[in-house]
Amino acid sequence: MRVGLRSSRLVAGIALLGASLCLAACVRSKVIVTSEPAEAMITMNGVNLGTTPLEQPFTWYWYYDFVATKEGYVADGKRVRFRAPPWLWPGFDLLMEAMPFYVNDTKKVHLMLAPVDTRPAPQFAEESEPSPATP
Repeated sequence: MRVGLRSSRLVAGIALLGASLCLAACVRSKVIVTSEPAEAMITMNGVNLGTTPLEQPFTWYWYYDFVATKEGYVADGKRVRFRAPPWLWPGFDLLMEAMPFYVNDTKKVHLMLAPVDTRPAPQFAEESEPSPATP
């Protein structure tokens, strides 16, 4: 009788573990890109993402190259390293992936575009001969 109770607890424990792994959520990593001025075209590692403000999921914690362009403005580029939060360090990451809820990690990138200088180039007067000194 005692063996049957122990084995039924074991089966219930395994079933509970299996159900929790099947219902487990995962880590959702995304970047929010903004720019000044708004509605600039954004590329991330050479891939066009659209206009700002925008949200984009990412998979790897590493370096990403962002470039913002807009007509009438000088393009701005930035290399950003996304570092993994402590709960995604080796050892903790398996535990976090098995949790029955979503874990969000949001990174933010802001790009500033300067307006193109449309002023004409300065015109310098031609050099003339120096005037004689007056007494």
